[in-house]
Amino acid sequence: MPPPNPNMYAGHTPWVHPTQPPAAPPQPPDTARANFRWTSSADRIDPFAEGPHYGPVLEPFLVRAVSATISINPLLSPPTDSHEDYLRWNMIFPTSTCYRTTGPKRSWIKGREAPATFPRLSYIRIISRSFPWMISVKARREKIGVTCGEVVETISAYFHGDVAKKEYEGVPTRRRREIWQAYQYNRSTDSNVPGGHLGEQLRRLDWLCSHSRWGGLVRNDEFVKEACGDVLPCTFELKCIPSYPLTPEEINEQQRIARHAENRSRSRPNSRPRSMGSRSNSTERRDTETTNTEEDEEEESEYE
Repeated sequence: MPPPNPNMYAGHTPWVHPTQPPAAPPQPPDTARANFRWTSSADRIDPFAEGPHYGPVLEPFLVRAVSATISINPLLSPPTDSHEDYLRWNMIFPTSTCYRTTGPKRSWIKGREAPATFPRLSYIRIISRSFPWMISVKARREKIGVTCGEVVETISAYFHGDVAKKEYEGVPTRRRREIWQAYQYNRSTDSNVPGGHLGEQLRRLDWLCSHSRWGGLVRNDEFVKEACGDVLPCTFELKCIPSYPLTPEEINEQQRIARHAENRSRSRPNSRPRSMGSRSNSTERRDTETTNTEEDEEEESEYE
């Protein structure tokens, strides 16, 4: 067949060679595939990754203003059947005895700099059914927010603080007796407690009694409202669970820490180390000493 005449009239279908199919019409950009690739890449980013490059750090008032949903780092959460990577720590001991269940039996290192929440927060509050105080944890670095390590260190420092006389006297007699028994036991020679280097002061860690194990942080708006009168933003509940006997490895670690503390006290006989959470007010220290004296007399009269 001869080639088509270029001068054919308009509307005539041009001739196409049978071995050359017509070109396909242009396709729009494959945005669905591009979106899938982007989403899949974003999903691989750990929301609790360490470093300052994974999201903003929110202030508590902003959390409430935007109704943000806060998630707690699984490392700080209670253990579950499907979650075996958590912290083990008897909170009456220093944080050097805290370790991860999936790591080597040594002091916890990996994960200390990970954010405690997602999104990251500049400040959190911690309350519990096991003690009457509110613990405030502030981020040391504003671009990173509160970290897991800061949560544990702040709790430990606070628990090593002294209890004021008025706080102790404000609890029922039965509860006061439980605290006194815990005070005596925590300063005994038993390998499951710190011993005498806790000093004579009644400390907040004595308030934990037998529930001195770290049980994890949880969101519990109902309890927060019950305890605080309102659902305060960035406020979480600390679960305190019953303690259990130490393993041989843990006993050796406690003895090492005790020897270290004893050597430090001998090297500085004229000074007494105090925790970050200890009260500096001399009046409250005198109140605490008075509490100990009164409880000695009360305990003697009780068992006579």
